[in-house]
Amino acid sequence: MKRASLALLACPVCHAGLTMQADQVDPVEKGNLHCLTCQKDYPVLLGIPHFIQSAELSGFNRRFALLYDRFSWAYQPFLAVAFAIIGITEERARREILDRLEPGGGKVLEVSIGPGGNLPFLVNRPDVGEAFGLDISLGQLRRCRSYTRRKGWPVDLFLGNAEQLPFQDGAFDSLVHMGGINFFNDKKKAIEEMIRVVRPGARILIGDENERGARGYEHTIPGFKKSFKGHRAAVTPPIDLVPPEMQEIRLFDAWKGWFYCLEFRKP
Repeated sequence: MKRASLALLACPVCHAGLTMQADQVDPVEKGNLHCLTCQKDYPVLLGIPHFIQSAELSGFNRRFALLYDRFSWAYQPFLAVAFAIIGITEERARREILDRLEPGGGKVLEVSIGPGGNLPFLVNRPDVGEAFGLDISLGQLRRCRSYTRRKGWPVDLFLGNAEQLPFQDGAFDSLVHMGGINFFNDKKKAIEEMIRVVRPGARILIGDENERGARGYEHTIPGFKKSFKGHRAAVTPPIDLVPPEMQEIRLFDAWKGWFYCLEFRKP
């Protein structure tokens, strides 16, 4: 984590600022983030601040964090097969969503960054100043960290819950979430948090598999169907959870009808 990023961070519980208590040997890779208001501590391990502990997660958040931890090694190869089945190139699929971002040369946050599949289409854009990523799965983040280091991309990564984002109000100029919100514990809270951490005027993009895509996952992702214990609710895009004061609210199909994208602008 870059030291300059400390100013963007906030306690996910009380939203107060954090202080860094760094390791004297390797202050970037290992240390401790401390909240002076609620006295909570968040460790920084291998350069990744940990704002959650897996044992403290519950419901779908816990199930899917564990699922993606186990599945992280095969996630990218799986996506390559999935895009081939859909009949769309990975670049075209990702650009169909990401090209709608309007970072204006500023900071972009990807919520649920996974192993970093969107990063080639973010860090190489001339209108993206800095890219940041958060995920609930440590397994995914470790793979993303290895990927960004091989590429030499200065992308800060954070282990956290989208329903309690560890960032200051208005910290980012644009935000994207692609995959995951369908099965968050509290989708409404996650959307409210995404709105909170971007500046006024920022565009937010939220995408995930539609019901057709979710049914496809039941046949292709090990453990996906079992995680619902036979009681999965049908997927519906969370457009009704977007606050009515948001602007330019739009819902559209993507990826040849396997995916939806919800976009809006913060007033």
